[in-house]
Amino acid sequence: MLRMCSLILILLIFAGCSTIQVKNNYNPKTDFSRLKTYSWLHDKDQPSENVRINNDLVKSTVRSSVEETLNTKGFVKTGRDKADFLITWFGAIEQKIRKESIDHFYAPYGYGTLYRDPYWNSQPNIASVTEFEKGTLVFDFLDPAAHTLLWRGSGSDEVIEGRPEAEVKRNLKESVEKILAGFPPN
Repeated sequence: MLRMCSLILILLIFAGCSTIQVKNNYNPKTDFSRLKTYSWLHDKDQPSENVRINNDLVKSTVRSSVEETLNTKGFVKTGRDKADFLITWFGAIEQKIRKESIDHFYAPYGYGTLYRDPYWNSQPNIASVTEFEKGTLVFDFLDPAAHTLLWRGSGSDEVIEGRPEAEVKRNLKESVEKILAGFPPN
């Protein structure tokens, strides 16, 4: 029974893993320990021209995920005039091409795939080209007094169309949490 529970737990952990690639950058002169309160730069974000990002589902999920994540870290949402830092965000979806090539290194030594050119005794390189979409979220945390960037976090991952709404929300929430894991910097 213990082995079965362990196996199920391991499967759930790997099933929940995301392939999001996260980056962050910040102003090293900033004293992040003084930051306690935050507010949004704009009340009505328009994070992208793309309707797949600039829609109510995505905007509300991203905003609520940011607020929930910051609240768990001890930050308090306040009015814009009292905030220690302001938040804004952007999103983009880009068309990308992935090219993969398999070169048969061992072909000259008699090893390789089943197909061989009988005349030249060689194997072709196998190449595949796939088109995909890459989605990116960028969060900027700004100093309201100095009008400077304090911290920027971004995350990118492959966009897969046709997911149920609950899965889209869950993936957005996980992405926001992973991006904001680097705030405040250690």
